[in-house]
Amino acid sequence: MKKLVSLALAAAMTFMLTSVNPVPNFAQDSINLDKPLLMQFNDKLNKDTVYKDIRFLDEKGNEIPVLINLKSDKEAIVIPLYHMKDIKVSLDSKFKQYKVSAYEGETVVGDASNLKRLSEMSQRQNMVMYDMMPAAKEESVMSMDMGNGAGEGDSYSSTNVQVEGVDEADIVKTDGEYIYYLKDNQVVIIKADKNNMKKMATIGYLESALYPSDIYIDENLLMVVGNAYNAKGSFTKAVIYDVTDKSKPVVKRVLEQEGYYVSSRKNGDNLHIISSHYVYDYGEGNLVPKVKDSAVSSEYKEVQPSKIMIYPGYPSQSIIVISSADIKKNEPSKIASFMGNADNIYMSKNSLYLTYQESPYYIMPMVEPKIAPDVSRPMIWPPVPRETQTTIKKFAINNTLITYSAQNKIQGYVLNQFSMDEHNDYFRIAYTSDFSMENKGSSIAVFDKNMNKAGSIDNIAPGERIYSARFMGDRAYMVTFRNVDPFFVMDLKDPKNPKMLGYLKIPGYSDYLHPYDENHIIGFGKDTVEIKGNPYQLGMKISLFDVTDVNNPVEKDIEKIGDRGTESELLHNHKALMYDKSRGLMGFPISVAKVKPDQKQDQWGFPQYGEQVFQGAYIYNVSADKGIDLKGSITHIEEYNPYMYSYEDNIQRIIYIGDTIYTLSNNKVVATNLNTMKKISELDL
Repeated sequence: MKKLVSLALAAAMTFMLTSVNPVPNFAQDSINLDKPLLMQFNDKLNKDTVYKDIRFLDEKGNEIPVLINLKSDKEAIVIPLYHMKDIKVSLDSKFKQYKVSAYEGETVVGDASNLKRLSEMSQRQNMVMYDMMPAAKEESVMSMDMGNGAGEGDSYSSTNVQVEGVDEADIVKTDGEYIYYLKDNQVVIIKADKNNMKKMATIGYLESALYPSDIYIDENLLMVVGNAYNAKGSFTKAVIYDVTDKSKPVVKRVLEQEGYYVSSRKNGDNLHIISSHYVYDYGEGNLVPKVKDSAVSSEYKEVQPSKIMIYPGYPSQSIIVISSADIKKNEPSKIASFMGNADNIYMSKNSLYLTYQESPYYIMPMVEPKIAPDVSRPMIWPPVPRETQTTIKKFAINNTLITYSAQNKIQGYVLNQFSMDEHNDYFRIAYTSDFSMENKGSSIAVFDKNMNKAGSIDNIAPGERIYSARFMGDRAYMVTFRNVDPFFVMDLKDPKNPKMLGYLKIPGYSDYLHPYDENHIIGFGKDTVEIKGNPYQLGMKISLFDVTDVNNPVEKDIEKIGDRGTESELLHNHKALMYDKSRGLMGFPISVAKVKPDQKQDQWGFPQYGEQVFQGAYIYNVSADKGIDLKGSITHIEEYNPYMYSYEDNIQRIIYIGDTIYTLSNNKVVATNLNTMKKISELDL
C-alpha cells in the first residue's frame, strides 16, 4: 500500500488529526522518501519551530517520523526514519515554492535537540512493539561467537581467529615465553618454563572498578579491555601496559568511551574498540557519550552531535562508538560514531562490517506528545506486522581512520561472525529467514563493494535454521538443522550467479566449522537421535567432511564423545579451540557424560542424561588421510566426584609452546609433554 505524505503547517496538522478525512486536499507531488532529501524553500525556516512547521503524514493522518537538519535558513535535509517509496508530499500555500533533490552528503544527528527527539521516538516505538521471535527450545543450541585456524607453523599457539592477520581478544595469550591469563578480575603473568613455571606478576582491578573481559599481547604491550564504572557513568575501558619488565607492568595509556563493551579487534598496530551508549534524558541527562584518551588529556570530552552519523531506518536509542588507536604511537585515537546498534562484528584488514537485527514487531503509530499535546487519538488497529530485518553497515579502515562506506538490509537474521566474509571486494553473508513469518529457509547473499546486491542463493532447507557457516575462498559451507544435519557446499566464484553444488544429510549437527584444507573441513557439534518425529541431543560429535567431489560431499571420519549431557565451550566459543594444522594437532576443553547401558532410555523411550565421568581437555591428532584420533586427555581434578562440577578446576584454555601443552584453570596451570601426554609440572594460581 502506497503512503500519502503531507507537508503542512501546525494549524493544518491539528485539523488533520481531528478530522474524519484527515488529509487536506492540497496539490500533491510524487517523491521518494527512502533516502535523505534536500528540500529548498523560498520562505525562511525557523530552527525552533521546524518540527511544528514541517510535518510528514500518511493518508490516515499519522505522522511519519523524520529527522530534519537545517542546512541554511531556507534549506532542510530530511532524513527518513522509515523506508518509503512513491510518496506524495502535500504543501501548505506558504511553501508552494520549493525544490526537492537527493541529498548525497553525510547525514548527522546535528544537535542535542535532534538527539533527544530520536531517543523519544525510540522509546515510544519500543513501548508498542512486541517481539514475535519464538522462545528458544531446550534442544536449540545457538552458536555465539565462532572462529578460524591459528598458530600454524609457529613454535607456540595463538588465538583461534576468523581472519588471518586480524587478532581477536581472548582470556589467554602467549608470546612463546610468557603466558598472560585473565582470571577472577585480574591478569596473571606466568613464565612458561615447563620445568619451573613461575608467577611473575598479578594485575588486579577491584579498586579501579574495571571488570576486564579481554586481553591482547603485542611484543611488550599488554592490552586489557572491559567495562568500567565511575561517577561519570559506565564506560568501555582499555588499559595498555608496558610489560618489558614482566614483574612490574607499567600503565602506558588508557582509553575510555562511554557505553558497554561490544567487541574489539586488533589490526596490525591498531586497536579498534566498539561500544554502545544508551541515550537517555532524565534530569541532567546523558545524551552524548564521553570519551577520553590519556595520550591527549586526563579529562573527558563529549562526542559532538554534529559528528554522530545517522542513517535511514528505525530510530535508535543507542549510539555506537568506534575508537581506533595506534598502540605503538602516542597519537590521539580517532572516533567514529553513529545512531544504531551492533549484534555481530566482522573485520577484514580493510573493512569493518556491523550487523543489527530488527526483530519482527507489531507497530502501532502513536501521537507525538510534544507535537500535539492537546490531541488524543487511539492507536490504530490492526497493527502492522514486519519481518525480521538485519541492517549491514560497512566501514572502510585506513589505519586508525574508520569511515562509513555503505549499507544494505537482508530479510532475516545472522547467526554469528562466521556467517560473514569478505573476498575479492565482495561481501558474503549467510542468514535464516524470519521464524515469525513463513519460514523460507536460509539464504546466502553476495554484495559488491558498494553494498549493492550482486547475487544470492535462496530458499535453502525451508523450515530449518542455520547452525553454522564458513566461507573459504570461492566456496561457502553451511549446516542447517531440524531433524537431520544437511551439510551444504556452495560455489561463489561468480558473485552474480552463486550456485548450490551439493549437500549431505547426516544425523546431528555442527555448531562450528573449521577449515582444514581446500578439500576438507572439520565440524564440531552434537550427535542427535530422532524419536517420535523430534530430535534429541546426544553426545558431542566431530566430523571430518571431504568435499573433493563438491557435488557429493562425504563424512570421511566421525568422532563421537560421550552421551547426552556432554558439553564443550568450543560449541559456543571458537577461541576454546587449540589448532595447528602443520602438527596435525587440536584440543579443546570438555566435560564428558556417560549413560549406563541399562539406562539409555527413560520409561517413555527418550534418551537419558548421563553422569559426568570426565572434566578436562581432549587432545587429538587430525589429518586428511588418517582422520581424527584421540591423542590423550588432561584433567586438573585430582579426586574426581561424578556428582559435582568443579568450576575452579575447569580447563579454560589450551595452548602449546614448543613440545609442551599448557592447560589453564582458575586453580592452576599444568604443563604436559606433547609427545608422551605425561604431566611435567604444575603451578598453583
